[in-house]
Amino acid sequence: LDFFQKDIIFILMEKCIMIKNIINDELIEIYFQPIVSIRTKKVYGFEALTRCTYKGEIIPPDKLFELAKKENLSFELDVMTRNKAIKKFSEYYKKDNNFILFLNFESTLINNTGFIEKNSKFVQTIKELEIPFINFVLEIKEDEITNTESLKKFSQFYKNLGFSIALDDFGTGSSTFDRINLIKPNIIKIDKSLFNNIENNQVNKEIVKAISKMCHNIGIRVLAEGVEEQQTVLIAMKMGINIYQGYYFSKPQAQIDDIKNSYIISKIVEIGNIFRTNTINTIKNKRKGIEEHDLLSKILIDKITDINDCNEVIKNELLLNKKIEAIYIIDEQSSKQIHDTFILGDLNVHFRPSKEGEEHYLKDYYYITLESKKGIFLSNKYISYATGSICKTFAKKFTKNNINYILCLDLVLEHK
Repeated sequence: LDFFQKDIIFILMEKCIMIKNIINDELIEIYFQPIVSIRTKKVYGFEALTRCTYKGEIIPPDKLFELAKKENLSFELDVMTRNKAIKKFSEYYKKDNNFILFLNFESTLINNTGFIEKNSKFVQTIKELEIPFINFVLEIKEDEITNTESLKKFSQFYKNLGFSIALDDFGTGSSTFDRINLIKPNIIKIDKSLFNNIENNQVNKEIVKAISKMCHNIGIRVLAEGVEEQQTVLIAMKMGINIYQGYYFSKPQAQIDDIKNSYIISKIVEIGNIFRTNTINTIKNKRKGIEEHDLLSKILIDKITDINDCNEVIKNELLLNKKIEAIYIIDEQSSKQIHDTFILGDLNVHFRPSKEGEEHYLKDYYYITLESKKGIFLSNKYISYATGSICKTFAKKFTKNNINYILCLDLVLEHK
């Protein structure tokens, strides 16, 4: 063997010895990262995270478990870390028996059909410490599990004992919605990547909103994972998410004392107050916006003298007002569009604006406007099919020559 090959063999042997020593001597420390509930204004629980230092060198958790996997020691490392976490949690449980501990599983191990039988040690540890199973959440990354039957068996077995199941890192990788029906988790942790710069990413915003709404509708709690910025938390709160984990509230800690706990509570109270103020201001701004849109509509309606000959009036309005992306008029009684849609700008080549004679009877801006006492409608934000800009649609009922119509304005909030 040449020197290069000998060096590689030596490094591999050294790593093999290292992981064995780490496991045999239990050379890891458990850190807890607080998980907070804004609704109840308290620390809801903790996620147990692994930290390791070997001969003065910090070994990142992903590298540690990767090394254990290469040496076929994943199960031993998984069992050891989980039991250390449970024993550490027992001290926190004695102070407050409402605390919940989130325990990670090396999810690929669940593919083994005999995993449940081999993995009974941590259940026995919990029994010995006299902590109810309901105080534990078992986190799994379902996209790492290929054996569907083993996954289903794992979930049913531990849920029947009283444990909760959480799907970790949901919304990324190959996460599939059909697994929700299979596992029936108690909690879904939305992956932190979806919250990265979410205030400027309308797509991620809509994905998170959809996941949150779905979970609430089917009785699953939602946890926003990896939140670091105030604005991120405020956006998630607006989407109905109540449970959070991330640096904004606290980094993982070796110990969480009363001082640290008080600081976390103060952060929860602070963000709650900001959210309340922002919500009130949003309501005020929405009312102001409706008034402005209503005035804009009235000005345009007043300019229209003949509904059948208003092309120039509408085109001029589009040229004068860059906030308007499109204008179209609907006959109230038939729901049919009076003219082709008036629209300016660089349009998506796949977009086809609605034409004269097309019906709108299933569109919310049509039937809600009809039922509205004030005869107006304002949609939520959406990304325009036509231009990719972020828009809202404002609709207003009006009368010309004793015939009722609905004027629709697609208003640009943020250009692409």
